[in-house]
Amino acid sequence: MNWRHLIDAAYLLAGRTRPTAGRPRQAMLQRAVSTAYYAMLHALCASNANTLVGAFPTSGRAAWTRTYRALEHGQAYRQMRPINLTDSPPAIQNFARTFRSLQEQRHMADYDPNTRLFRSDVVRMIEMVESVIEAFYTAGAQER
Repeated sequence: MNWRHLIDAAYLLAGRTRPTAGRPRQAMLQRAVSTAYYAMLHALCASNANTLVGAFPTSGRAAWTRTYRALEHGQAYRQMRPINLTDSPPAIQNFARTFRSLQEQRHMADYDPNTRLFRSDVVRMIEMVESVIEAFYTAGAQER
């Protein structure tokens, strides 16, 4: 799964590409939050697999896929606590903070029926996530 495609989908869900279409429904905004979180998750999964197995290996594709799929949401959340990352570069620390925050927002968007979102807030959040992921990939593979 390409995280950039998920960012594009999140923008679409937030109604950014069709500003004259009127207000997006809450369900679309909530899905946009969830999709932005999954963009971060897939960026992290790909980084892990590429670092540990090799980027798109010609052989060992099954190992790459197993490594990609091995990441567990809750464990990732726990490992990204600030205390675990004190020696990490700012891009990694920012990724971790954003990942944790966005996972919490995704839970609200997906499971709290009283959640109300505004398109402008969701679009700003998507822009921030895109920027954080891009910065994450500027860090060396060893840091990631």
